[in-house]
Amino acid sequence: MKKLILVSDTHLKEWNIPKRLEDLIKNSDFVVHAGDFDSYNVYKKFSEYDLIAVHGDSDDERVKSELPEVRVFEVEKVRFGLIHKGNYLNEFHDLGYKAMELGVNVLIFGHVHRFVVEKFKNVVVICPGSPTKPRLSLASCAEVVVDGSKIDIRCKIVQDLFCGGL
Repeated sequence: MKKLILVSDTHLKEWNIPKRLEDLIKNSDFVVHAGDFDSYNVYKKFSEYDLIAVHGDSDDERVKSELPEVRVFEVEKVRFGLIHKGNYLNEFHDLGYKAMELGVNVLIFGHVHRFVVEKFKNVVVICPGSPTKPRLSLASCAEVVVDGSKIDIRCKIVQDLFCGGL
């Protein structure tokens, strides 16, 4: 059994991730980042963990030079694909097709800054959301436990809820 913490769209210039996220990362087997670290320093700090990552559209040139745009990897008996973005912000069928094209069971993506899990035919697409810059949603990541060919996906809220003041 393996535990993955999925993250995307951290958009940080310096390492300042929420404590809850750091605790989840420390207790995982792998960290999977779907791009938009923004800075090379933040990417390198994530690299201190067992990191699987792709670059996003907001990453600096050094990050883009070291990370691919698309990645495929296996954990136990599950094939995962990893990209930063699809064509749409509210419909994800294009990512279902991308998953089938890559021959994966699960496609992890970012860019939309909100938690998404959708099943498309025989594949699952997951966006972990953003732990630092959510869009009309909660600051989140995803915890995926892989046990053989089975997966358990959970949304993890990593910052307290708050409302802006006047």
